[in-house]
Amino acid sequence: MPIYEYVCLNCNHTFERFWHSIKAAEEAGPPACPSCHSDATRRIVSQVAVLGSIGGLTPSEQAAAKAQEERMASVTPRDLINKLQASTRSQKSQ
Repeated sequence: MPIYEYVCLNCNHTFERFWHSIKAAEEAGPPACPSCHSDATRRIVSQVAVLGSIGGLTPSEQAAAKAQEERMASVTPRDLINKLQASTRSQKSQ
């Protein structure tokens, strides 16, 4: 029973979703954002929680996770691009 983490490309909200099976998650596709209800969500790679003194993420895994966060921060959602373009067009037509 997997728990997947998602990010909303519209409002940048990060959330988790519990699925009854991997197949159910694949068939349903990304869920809507619970914050803004946008369907523009994407599954992201979650960091692994390690209990006790077993260990943690390796330096290369930490660097990969940080690089993924930075890539996601640089993504401009399509909805925002469309709004900005519409605003620019309306300003030019006035």
